[in-house]
Amino acid sequence: MGDELHSAVGPGKANRVDDVRVVQRLLDRQAARTGIVVQITGQFDRATRNALEAFEHRILRSPFARATVEPRSEIFRQLTSTTAQRLMAGGAGGLQLPRRTGPATLREDDFIAAAAELNCEVRAIKAVTRKEAPRGPYDELDRPSILFERHLFHQYTFGRHDRTDPSISNPVQGGYGRYAAQYDRLQRAYALDATAAIRATSWGAFQILGTNFSRSGFGTVDLFVNAMCQSVQQQLHAFVAYIKFSPALTRALQQKHWADFAQMYNGPSYRRNHYDTDLEILYEQETP
Repeated sequence: MGDELHSAVGPGKANRVDDVRVVQRLLDRQAARTGIVVQITGQFDRATRNALEAFEHRILRSPFARATVEPRSEIFRQLTSTTAQRLMAGGAGGLQLPRRTGPATLREDDFIAAAAELNCEVRAIKAVTRKEAPRGPYDELDRPSILFERHLFHQYTFGRHDRTDPSISNPVQGGYGRYAAQYDRLQRAYALDATAAIRATSWGAFQILGTNFSRSGFGTVDLFVNAMCQSVQQQLHAFVAYIKFSPALTRALQQKHWADFAQMYNGPSYRRNHYDTDLEILYEQETP
């Protein structure tokens, strides 16, 4: 699909589905700069308007934002010609996460909307996030809660770093260390292979692995991590998309088949950490 715009997109404009998709795709490429991840829905929504305004203010340095893109306009030319920056390229090649721009806690309305989309109970979703992120979706430095998986980093880098640093690259799962040490481990892995490192890390309130970025509705793993940093609502949207990607996983959550859900969501070793029984207990603890 090319970057051709046939009619105007913006408040009060025609907002034809194909044109809105073009603009959303172009804005999605700029998420590292604007700090706003845009879902490609074909609907001119609040997130699309906010991203356009941010692009005009931050990239075009315009004091006034119209949030409107017209064919052959300057903003359309800039959107199609401006090269997107790599999301997390720090000054010395290190990890540099974008700042949180939205809420860090989920409202009851957020859970209700997600449950309606998945056709499941609110307390089933609450049980998952309580199990996955008992300390919350963000740490004390306002970064997404993470867990770095050394066996996945080993897998994604074909074991190239096993000898030099087995604590972050190892065919054997585990060796997590302290919760506070996760970002240090991720930083060291990132210096060796940036993409493999963030793919081997689980992120946010629902601890979705970076390698599942596509199933969670994102075009690249960088954009996925940007969304995890942006707000807990983005983390919830990613969870909903990830669950909906698998009909079997969706049914397991809807029917509260905790063992089936645990095997698909947590992996074949779920029994060792009592994932299924913990989910059932957490579900029962939530108010119906």
